[in-house]
Amino acid sequence: MAARLLRKTGDAIKHSPAAMKRLMGISKGKYKMELAQADDPFKMGLSYYVDYVGYETFPQLEKSDGEEPKYSLLCEKAVVKVHQEQKPPFKRLVVIVSDQRLTIYDPKDEKSVVRIPLYRIAFCGSHSLFTKTFTFMERSRDGTRTTCHVLACENPAKAQSMVRVVAKAFQNVFLEWSAQQRKQKRQKAGSVDQSVDQAPAEEKAVAASQPASDGGEETATDAAPVLNAEDVEQLDVSEEEKEKRHMHRTFSRRTIRSKKPDVLDTGALSVQPEDFNIDDAAEFAEPVNEDASEGALKGGSALAE
Repeated sequence: MAARLLRKTGDAIKHSPAAMKRLMGISKGKYKMELAQADDPFKMGLSYYVDYVGYETFPQLEKSDGEEPKYSLLCEKAVVKVHQEQKPPFKRLVVIVSDQRLTIYDPKDEKSVVRIPLYRIAFCGSHSLFTKTFTFMERSRDGTRTTCHVLACENPAKAQSMVRVVAKAFQNVFLEWSAQQRKQKRQKAGSVDQSVDQAPAEEKAVAASQPASDGGEETATDAAPVLNAEDVEQLDVSEEEKEKRHMHRTFSRRTIRSKKPDVLDTGALSVQPEDFNIDDAAEFAEPVNEDASEGALKGGSALAE
């Protein structure tokens, strides 16, 4: 009995936030300083200890009048329901917001609970009644459902700071995608202009090099199969490429349906990306074990598929 108690005590100490800081060899003060001096703090990853209260999953909302659904209203109701159904103690987890995704990581089990690309986040916010709550809603990649995650912070200020962090990270991802689209259009326009100039000479050269066809025999070009969009989707592509394609579709629709597509819905808080401040973000961020953080960003997810 005594040996079992000692083992449990040892495990608790080993996986405590303070022990993680010692293992990483970095204090919270040094972590804040590195975040403040970083060119892009999101590439470092901003990590926050929270209590995971629970989640509620819904069928994908239908869009009305060509606009984005009101995810905030649905999440408000989900927060109340989850708090009524789930009772403490809650599991202590770590939220890591990086330049590409939001990860909820279990430092004790050393595995990701949820790992979500930022483009699939439809809403994040706090709650008017449960003011210490940080919540966000994600769309599944197949588009069949949305899930509202409910997390409890130590105080309302931390919850609101996390909302600003996620809103800014989302904007960064959208603006990066938007810049890539503009670059690709310029390159495509340039290549089209060049091909138009070269076309007459190339057509003459090709015609001179090929024998005349009497129309009774199929050429190699005629026989080549043509893939439509559905065929392309069935090709074996990497998970990374699938995510890129889905992000493109998601952001393209968002550009059409939203007046400010780079601004994430934050409900009643009405957080704007320019509200983000690195000093405010670092105030509540805490360093975690370096190996654990790296594993969280690379690991899989049971809920996010």
